[in-house]
Amino acid sequence: MQIQRRLKLCALLSSCLLFSFPALTSAQGTNYPIRPITFVVPNAAGGAADNLARSFAEELSRKIGQPIVVENLGGASGALAAQKVLRANPDGYTLLFGTTSDMVVTPIANKAAGYASKDFTSIVKVGTTPMALVARTNLGVSNAEQLVAMAKQKPGTLSMGVTGNASLQAFAAVALQRASKIDLIGVPYKGGSAAITDLLGGQIDLVISVLPGVLGQVRSGKVQMLGVLSDKRSQYAPELPTLGETLAFKGVTTEIWAGIAGPANMPEAVTDKISKAAKLVLEDTQYVQQRAKIGDTSVPYMTPAAFTRFVAEEDAKYRDLATGLKLE
Repeated sequence: MQIQRRLKLCALLSSCLLFSFPALTSAQGTNYPIRPITFVVPNAAGGAADNLARSFAEELSRKIGQPIVVENLGGASGALAAQKVLRANPDGYTLLFGTTSDMVVTPIANKAAGYASKDFTSIVKVGTTPMALVARTNLGVSNAEQLVAMAKQKPGTLSMGVTGNASLQAFAAVALQRASKIDLIGVPYKGGSAAITDLLGGQIDLVISVLPGVLGQVRSGKVQMLGVLSDKRSQYAPELPTLGETLAFKGVTTEIWAGIAGPANMPEAVTDKISKAAKLVLEDTQYVQQRAKIGDTSVPYMTPAAFTRFVAEEDAKYRDLATGLKLE
């Protein structure tokens, strides 16, 4: 009899413990955050991605009520930072301030990265940086239609500088060629500034670059703008056409978007807290105008579920484009 009573008591205690875990998780979400949060940024300090991360962290800190520490962890095209976050406790205190490159492109381009976009808890999209196609001024083209005509007259002769064989710019180059049925020679560079230098020197014909990186040269007449690779014109440079306005490139969009993500299985209460605080930042007019001045585009607020769907769609798009790339 005593053995049976002990077994019933053990079963009762186990049942109590089992039902207490959801309550603990809920309580943790309700109290979150009670200490500083870390944004792991997969880029070196001082770059565009780091600048956006620090700017957003400062504003989000005010809204969420805790300091946000920015930790720069570059290397392996963002994989080191991504892996660190994925290994972290899913309590909302270690988050990835990720981009299209490290959340989607890197795991597609490099299987050794060891993760996929679906491994993250996607929380909120926070901004986009447009990309642009520019040409050397003496190439003899002033718009995208003229470029397509020249490329078809001289197939395989025009050169395009991109940062790396399997970078976001390289994926964009595949999208442009596939849509317009033209053939360009890809020239990989370790950094965007080196490609622009060679474009200015006449060593290459075209470059795909982030818009803020070439806007000064465009406005000073040093390079020829052919189009922005976004679905709408830049808020900061509305005079510049999109490539989508050209029939040959209709529907082609490639942007560097940034978003906040965490390890898998984060409590919903925690992701909601972060997401709602981020919404306040995204709707802050002063913050939006400040980012627009340096070329970033504001984005409408996305719920965690909507951002998760968006990341999945981006993953599918770039997996399709990967069939036209030499992934090394």
